[in-house]
Amino acid sequence: MKPLKKVLYLGALVELVLAAGFGRDKEPWIICKAEQTGTRVPRAVGIAARYPGDRGISKDPAVVFTDDFEAWAHGGTYPPEAGWNVRKNQTSRTGVVPLSRAGEDEADLSGHALEIACWTTGGGSQTGGLSLKLGNYNHANEGLGDGYDELYIRYYIKFDENYRAVRNHGANLGGRDVTRKDAAWVGMAGIRDVSTRGYFYSGVQPRGKRGSQELEIGFYSYHLDKKGPWGENYEVQKRIPIKVGRWYCVERHMKLNSVDPSEPDPANTDGLEELWIDGKLTIRKEGVRFRQVPNLRITFFSLETYYHGLPEQYHQPNPIRVYFDNLVIAREYVGPIQKRVVKQNDSLIKRIL
Repeated sequence: MKPLKKVLYLGALVELVLAAGFGRDKEPWIICKAEQTGTRVPRAVGIAARYPGDRGISKDPAVVFTDDFEAWAHGGTYPPEAGWNVRKNQTSRTGVVPLSRAGEDEADLSGHALEIACWTTGGGSQTGGLSLKLGNYNHANEGLGDGYDELYIRYYIKFDENYRAVRNHGANLGGRDVTRKDAAWVGMAGIRDVSTRGYFYSGVQPRGKRGSQELEIGFYSYHLDKKGPWGENYEVQKRIPIKVGRWYCVERHMKLNSVDPSEPDPANTDGLEELWIDGKLTIRKEGVRFRQVPNLRITFFSLETYYHGLPEQYHQPNPIRVYFDNLVIAREYVGPIQKRVVKQNDSLIKRIL
């Protein structure tokens, strides 16, 4: 196509898009090819597009919590935010390290990153990482608020070059009904009907053939309608291979179902979970039911790893390592780090072209 005709064609295309209602006051929409039902999925420019390099993103009114792991004290072992709880035990080490140690590659990161290192001592499980309360979690008078009905959580993750696929759970998001004395803790496994224990949660975790250098990231969800005592692994509609030794941007979205107390079964089928890898939607699970009472909300998040027994090769001098960076928790889609400010219409046109 000749340059002049190409310009005219692109101009006409943009005009058609704007005429169809994709103006500044409209939400851009695309048909998600990964969703076989043809559901229209909103793909607005994320919060990160307004803050190049994530600089100043913590001040955005939609942001709930951030940590770029640059301000940890005492040699990177003590977090600046009082909300973090650092897991400490005999088979893990959680702390901040220079990014040069984690490997810089093509990600737009700088400074430091969180390192979770685990090792075996001959048996049992191994776990390390951080947890954060997003509302009243231990009891109703904790003073942390009621929590949230919907959240987006974005972070960067890298599996060390020596990482090999092994059973690994982590990055749980959930809540518990603090009005119940028997409410289970987020992460409790082996319960078929979570409503009987007043809790729910969903983990984002790596999967892969044991010993493989190629992984897949997906959900492991404890919701009302799961079939057995263990969590459900949602179908991955668009597979994006995760390779060890490089950074990936991971973003999850959880929207709790609404509740109608006047109905025999009060839990409506309008909950939602979504997962993006490097800004590409890989999983969209609609109709999820997490709760039967409206006061059960999202109040807990963990950035952690949990292994069901590491191979002997991962001993203390040679632990298995996972790195995290640039965490943002928000009430809107965040998106990957941008090098410059990206406007909504700019992003829409780029997707079309």
